[in-house]
Amino acid sequence: MDIDKNIGTAQTPPSSFYTSESIFKKSKSIFENSYQFVCHQSELEKSTSIPFNLFKDWLDIPLVITKENNNIFCLSNVCTHRGNIICNKKNHKNKLVCNYHGRSFNLDGSVNHAPGFKETKNFPSKDDSLDKSINLINWNGLLFINTGQNKSILSGLNEIGSIVDWYPFEKLSFDQGASNTYTIDAHWALYCENYLEGLHITYVHAGLSSDIDNQSYATTLLEHAVLQIAKSSKKEDSLGGAGKINNISTNDIYALYFWLFPNIMINFYKWGISVNVIEPLDKEKTRIRFISLPIKGYKQSSGDSNSVDHIELEDQRVVLNVQKGIKSKFYDRGRYSAQHEKGTHHFHLLLSKYLKEIKL
Repeated sequence: MDIDKNIGTAQTPPSSFYTSESIFKKSKSIFENSYQFVCHQSELEKSTSIPFNLFKDWLDIPLVITKENNNIFCLSNVCTHRGNIICNKKNHKNKLVCNYHGRSFNLDGSVNHAPGFKETKNFPSKDDSLDKSINLINWNGLLFINTGQNKSILSGLNEIGSIVDWYPFEKLSFDQGASNTYTIDAHWALYCENYLEGLHITYVHAGLSSDIDNQSYATTLLEHAVLQIAKSSKKEDSLGGAGKINNISTNDIYALYFWLFPNIMINFYKWGISVNVIEPLDKEKTRIRFISLPIKGYKQSSGDSNSVDHIELEDQRVVLNVQKGIKSKFYDRGRYSAQHEKGTHHFHLLLSKYLKEIKL
């Protein structure tokens, strides 16, 4: 997939990018080697172990987040004896115990007890402990992990961190009731493309459009990330605080929309943060994990035409329509709005770059 670096002359990806099974399989390497958001550290206040499958129903890598003496680990969730899944649900125990043959592990992954292995030589060795080579980052309470080698997201997180260092991250906590998971019949990249431009807001999001100043909507490109700034049309809806971004006071900003390559969105509002994790399932099916992290004393609004859950459903409807349209024999490639679609163009350039580096 070739994308012209000059947005003024560039064409969008061909429709075959979204419909090709081989390209979709090739893109798996991008996700295997990228940092992915797992959870907020507040979830570990009531649990010492949180099991999850990285890209469930696709890559399906069984892992577990553990906490021991304020240290947080990401471990393989597969018993080193016979490959049984160890932890099946959140718990507050001080050990991980396999229910197959009783082998137990400390929360740092080391072997604690192994019934029946007294006569086994050189046991336990380091290979008998749970693998904890998985890279884990605690970024202002948001936990990211990487099972591969590509650390490109680190530059994005560092760039974002310097921009929002004024934000009250220490007051955030996970709100399960306001969080949700959606599955849509569309290619994962279509969802990202929609997120990365504000041109559609006037036409798709009537409620949001009334809250922001569409004329001043701004996009800033970072190395492996994109920042979109929506200025508020009402002072009472602004982020507040003493920050300043691109010479704009946070008292004038409604929201900050950060995208991290390839599939993570971190959105900053007055009430707190929402995180969208876009998880491919196949070339025409995508899971969207929506995580709500309100500031203490605030609550995410819902039900109104300008609420994030309402806007989410509006976005999904238009993405589903695009999925249908790209299959038409009368469509192949489009052109970019040089004024409004810089973020989408940047995304496509990064996709093109990494897909070319992958050798099957």
